Amino acid sequence: MKNGKIKSQAVAEEQLNLANRFPTAYSLELHRLIEFQAYLRAEKDGFRQDPAFYWAAAERDIHQYF
Repeated sequence: MKNGKIKSQAVAEEQLNLANRFPTAYSLELHRLIEFQAYLRAEKDGFRQDPAFYWAAAERDIHQYF
């Protein structure tokens, strides 16, 4: 019984470690996508507006897509 409990604890810890790493990777990738989309919008518009405008529009586009 003890060995089974230790194994299950180890598996649970490993799953927790994976879960903790995933949101970081996801948030970094999401940030990168928004950044790239904002740049493309700004470039298309000739960089005429405030960068925050492009960022907000890109966030809206990316969140709608996913």
